[in-house]
Amino acid sequence: MANTEKSKIPVSLYTRSRVIAEFDMRIAKSAEIPEQDTHLIECLACNALPFDLGSKRCLSLAAKWLDNCHKKHIRCNVHEDIPPFFPTRVIDVGSSRRRPHLHVSRVGETGRWVALSYCWGGYSRFTLNASSFDGLRRGQSLKLFPSTLRDAILVTRALGVRYLWIDSLCIFQDDSSDWEAEASKMSSVYKHAAVTIAATSARTVEDGFLDKRAPYYSCHFPWRRQCHQGSGSIEHDSRFDPVAFQSYRHFNYQELLRRSRWATRGWTLQEELLSKRLLCYTEEEMIWRCRAGRTREPRQQVEGIMNVTSEPLWFTIDGPDIIYTPATAHKTWIQLIEDFAARSLSFDKDRLPAIGALAESFHAHIKEQYCAGLWRGDILFGLLWSIHRCAGTEIPAPMSVSSKERGPSWSWIGADSGVKLKWPRPEIRPSMIYLARVAHCQIYRKSSDIFGRIEGAELVLNAPYRHVCLRPGSYSKFRWNSVSLAQRMLTRLGPLANTRELAQIALGRPEYLESTETSGSETVLSSSTEFTLIQVAKLTNKIRKPRLYLLILQPHTRTEANSGGLHRYRRVGLLRLWPESANRWPDEPSHAVSVKGISTRRLEDAAYWEVIREEWPVGSFLIE
Repeated sequence: MANTEKSKIPVSLYTRSRVIAEFDMRIAKSAEIPEQDTHLIECLACNALPFDLGSKRCLSLAAKWLDNCHKKHIRCNVHEDIPPFFPTRVIDVGSSRRRPHLHVSRVGETGRWVALSYCWGGYSRFTLNASSFDGLRRGQSLKLFPSTLRDAILVTRALGVRYLWIDSLCIFQDDSSDWEAEASKMSSVYKHAAVTIAATSARTVEDGFLDKRAPYYSCHFPWRRQCHQGSGSIEHDSRFDPVAFQSYRHFNYQELLRRSRWATRGWTLQEELLSKRLLCYTEEEMIWRCRAGRTREPRQQVEGIMNVTSEPLWFTIDGPDIIYTPATAHKTWIQLIEDFAARSLSFDKDRLPAIGALAESFHAHIKEQYCAGLWRGDILFGLLWSIHRCAGTEIPAPMSVSSKERGPSWSWIGADSGVKLKWPRPEIRPSMIYLARVAHCQIYRKSSDIFGRIEGAELVLNAPYRHVCLRPGSYSKFRWNSVSLAQRMLTRLGPLANTRELAQIALGRPEYLESTETSGSETVLSSSTEFTLIQVAKLTNKIRKPRLYLLILQPHTRTEANSGGLHRYRRVGLLRLWPESANRWPDEPSHAVSVKGISTRRLEDAAYWEVIREEWPVGSFLIE
């Protein structure tokens, strides 16, 4: 009797132009196959990719990709023969007869190395520190290495490269001075590596990536398609089209990378973008990416679909033909930050170091002061970030107040990590008129690395301003949505106090509720909340009325003015005002909440005209 145990395989059917079906197929082990279909099973077997990515076939293919790129791709080989840099420490991967060991480089030493990009995934004791240094220099059995690091060593050996750079084993994890010094060299480590191994399928350092491949099968078979005439009738003579059976569903290699945990980590963004060559180990296949293009493992496919092999890395900072104007560099930087800010970090203090190598590369093109994640020449636009929320969704609980460990409140690094930040769209930049002026920007650094961690930062703006005092009444602690916010806004006096942003900040932040009386589910504020609004920018053209961007500041109540007599503030939000109109700017939300027949857009429309019609005084504000 046949074994009825089944295994599930995701399957896609596609033609030259499109995917026509996706389903899960269960194959019974030892099931009887009809004799007329045995040739299809043989075809599947011949086109199967090896399950073990550590097999000789897979490792040889990776080595072939590297050798081919090194010999034939001019764009990938700028300064390849004479690397201007060699890491302070690398892992000598050894061989089947020699243990891997830590190698400390000599002054003037040169050589080739492979870099590793991976997820730590929690605490690991296998790191470089004062107590492990001697043992790592003597060498360790390959079996003692965590699986992801062990797999990286095996791949590096197969590539014919002697050295491997791994952050956890090449930087002292218990020495902050060494960490700062080596983190500042990370740009050079990844830029000049022979190739970077991206262990995208490994969620932790203990997972490994050479045995993570799902089974893959593919074959072609005839598919009868009925041809429709113009009248809608079906022709009697149907024709056959070649259709591919494939056990993977992810044709787009970018999707394979983006759906991995590796793509959600903050450090891996710059590791990916700085590398001139990337050898990716995904859950489904190996993928090679370089400046010249990308290549996937050979497999049978329908001609004309998913066979592109000339697509280069989606973004390249350095190269023989890369020239950035300041305007282009500023726009690109904001796009990268929107990606980076949504990623997660284990430590908030790493927000600047985790983007520092990218900043160093951009500095070669921008040549401006680097101001805590923003550039001096684009700092006013850089201030216009906000927390993104989709139209029609509930307003999320407000982000926590910026801590000095993360960075200054005015920069995006002061926001919570792992949240989606949004700036005005790039296409409206030319229509931006700035109403504020940067008088001074001071960065207090922890080390000589201008792209690394900072102690603090001060920004002085000269801008039109107005003070606003909110005196909210009671509200329900358990109702946090647009409707309840609108109801509470209706109880206030003055159009500017009726904006959702101010209501959200005033009523949602725990630190603003220090003086309260609580009764059941109702909280009553017994004191007012003071804010200062400063006008930063406006958008205007011949068709629409100007749109206004204002920073919401709150004064530090427990700090004295600085030596120049300026009181200290912190940024707590961004206020965007525009008139109620059918002609909207590209990034304007199109929804409004109605409560008792009154639209919140009408309230904010009144606030807009209040600002437009009044002439605000200009003052100086020191923002931390």
